[in-house]
Amino acid sequence: MQRFLLFQIQGPLQAWGDAAVGEIRPAAARPTRSGLIGLVAACLGVRRGEEDRLQGLSRGYGAAVREDAPGQRMLDYHTVQTTRQKKNREFRRRADELGPFLDPGEDLATVLSRREYLANAAFTACLWERRDPPHPLEELAEALQRPRFAPYLGRKSCPPGLPFAPSVGEYENPLDALAAYAPDRSVERLRDGRGSCSVFMDPDFPELQSDGACLRQVRDVPAHHGRRQFGLRSELVLSVDAPQCADKGGPVCS
Repeated sequence: MQRFLLFQIQGPLQAWGDAAVGEIRPAAARPTRSGLIGLVAACLGVRRGEEDRLQGLSRGYGAAVREDAPGQRMLDYHTVQTTRQKKNREFRRRADELGPFLDPGEDLATVLSRREYLANAAFTACLWERRDPPHPLEELAEALQRPRFAPYLGRKSCPPGLPFAPSVGEYENPLDALAAYAPDRSVERLRDGRGSCSVFMDPDFPELQSDGACLRQVRDVPAHHGRRQFGLRSELVLSVDAPQCADKGGPVCS
């Protein structure tokens, strides 16, 4: 038996980062591993520049995500006016950054982008301890209940629609943990389909790598936040039958 932390992720909009080039900013179809680590880090009060703490969180835990409801994709065209980047300037809030707008001498820039979102999607996340985790799972659960920084689902414009409702328990593997987790009843309308749903997880449990599973390479391991660098990792994708999963059909390892 092993200990697992489970929590729900649901909101009107979500936007988990995917490979982005130029003005097109697509969203991943589910919370990425780096997105989960970043969410937990924000709840713990870890700042973006604390690379050692972020790396410790990334190394210290395995992760799995179950897609309970895939949601619908939407594309939004953004026009953002901002100050040009200048060294040794840190803004605590948007108003501080744009305050000099009234100063004719301030150098302003306009950023154009098309940003993708997931609407009405629901997921269940699962974390487990690896070697030398920086925090016990109970401490992560406490941070999800009482976050230090305001949590958001990928982008700052995507607040959670429900509390994370974290729970820590002992199970044989992540699939058993996910099956035992009882989500908030207020999202049952998103999860009342019958059929199969996909689970995306770190391949830490060889017994789950059956013939119906798919092992692939994904690039979402945070290597350096400041330079937006991500490394490759192996990800196991499998299909599970669960009454709380909305039936979306289609291939599992797409």
